[in-house]
Parts: sequence; structure tokens; C-alpha cells
Amino acid sequence: MITNENVEIFKSYGLALTPVHKTNDHKDKSPVSKNGKWSTDWSDQELQDANRLGAFHKESGIYDIDFDDKSFVAHNFIDMLPPTLTIGKKVGNRVIATHKIYKKPNNVQLKPYSYPRTVDKGGKIIELLSSTQTIIAGVDRVIINNVEPAIYDPSIAENEVRLIVAFSELYKNIHNISNRNDFYFRLGGALARETNITLDQRIKYVEKLCELTNDNEVKNRVGCIKRQQQKFEVGEDTFGIKELSDFLKVNLKGFDEIKY
Repeated sequence: MITNENVEIFKSYGLALTPVHKTNDHKDKSPVSKNGKWSTDWSDQELQDANRLGAFHKESGIYDIDFDDKSFVAHNFIDMLPPTLTIGKKVGNRVIATHKIYKKPNNVQLKPYSYPRTVDKGGKIIELLSSTQTIIAGVDRVIINNVEPAIYDPSIAENEVRLIVAFSELYKNIHNISNRNDFYFRLGGALARETNITLDQRIKYVEKLCELTNDNEVKNRVGCIKRQQQKFEVGEDTFGIKELSDFLKVNLKGFDEIKY
């Protein structure tokens, strides 16, 4: 349900609002037209009476990081992104965050990003959107964190999203590993040798991976990452993506998103 309070708060954030269709045809999730065109010229009552409420990206100066992973694995990493206006939906008995909405700094261009880049409709895992609108309230949306969108450089956001892609893929492939240090040594080598990811970022994501896999030996796993970095810095041989992929017996396509 959309309330007058919702409308007033979203307007106070500087969001350009529109009613959005909920239908069973091609109009579903598209903005409602006025005089044959998309419009921001809606009364508060018209917005409140809508089935769904959307915010136009360009007119609002915002962009949306849309988590659309059908397996909901990538969603586990959504809180690696800074707090901001966050929208989600109910899945079974759970509320899952699916959209983080940020404001672009002035005079900063956003280059759209999605993974995978080429895939059938409905096959995207995660996207940076800035050209249409995002549904922020209504019959099938939950407002999780109702705060003004934070200002966040989209180039930094893209780097973070690429890490989420890579670590979501790793998460899917490490549940049956018996010796986790073997995995983390290889991961540490690949990150040191083949990426520009800072050590602090690597540690942050390794800690998150440990949390998600109920791995209590966090200090030990982080130590594997640090030791591979030390070896790389003094010119010793380190593991690479090939050794990591061979160990997991999988082609890690997501890791390509963070390679040099």
C-alpha cells in the first residue's frame, strides 16, 4: 500500500515519481502514461492511488543497483554496498533486499553495467540501471531502508558489484570443500596476481564468505590471503586463476569481472 507519507518522503528526497503498471501484459512494470507520454506531472492523490510507485532515474539524479539473481545468491552480498534507500520484496516468508538506489555525484557519467552482459530476458544476475525508472513502493515491494539515497560514485559502485559477481560465483562452488585452506591459498594467489583489488577489500569479502558458509576459522582464512600477497610482493610463485579453477573443477567466468 502506498501512503501519503510515502509520497511526501520520496518527494523530499528529490525523487521524480510516477505511477507504474501492474498488468499481465507488456505494460507490466512500465510507467503509466499521461497524454501518451511518460510524465512526472502527477498529483499526490494519483501517486497514492497507484498500484506501484516508481522513481525516474534521470529526472531524480539516481541510479539503481538491481539484484535479480533467480537463485538469490548474489543478494547475500547486497550489504557490502553502502547503506542507502533500499527496496525489496517478499519471497516466501522472507523479505529480501533487491534494489539499492543511489544519487550520482554532479557531473559524473554512469556507464551501464550488467552481468552476464549477453543473456536472455530474465537472466541477469545484477545490473546498474540509470535510463528508465525503479519501482520503489506498491503491492509487490517492501521499503526496507527509507532514507534519502546516498551519494555514491558509480565507478566505485561498479567495482563493488564486480566483486559481488565474483564472490557469488565462489560461494556457489565451495560448499563441499574438505580443506578450506587449500581453497583460500589459491584464492589469495589469484587475487594478488591477477587483480587490482586492494587487500582490505579482499579481506572484507573473504570475511563475508566465511560468514555465509558458517566458517569459524576467519583469522586462518584471512591469513591465507595475506600470505599469498606477501609471496607475490617478493616475487615468489603464487597460485593463479587457473589453479583456483582447477581446484574447484569449474570455469570461473565471474572472476573475469575483476581481473586486470
